[in-house]
Amino acid sequence: MMNQQHLMLTNGKMARVIGVDPKTLRKWARKGVVPSYINRSNGYRYYFKNEVLIALKAQPGKVRRGVDH
Repeated sequence: MMNQQHLMLTNGKMARVIGVDPKTLRKWARKGVVPSYINRSNGYRYYFKNEVLIALKAQPGKVRRGVDH
């Protein structure tokens, strides 16, 4: 993950992209609705934008914006 971390978004940034509260995105990640990666050194959760958008397209009604782009 460390080599690709610059391509990943933090929980807050990904939440802004898709228009949900960061707590909602974390909940979806814990439930397996969206894929996420946890950095073992700091405990932060990261997301690849394209993976999240693909996962949310399979879950109609889960997101307000960002998925159709």
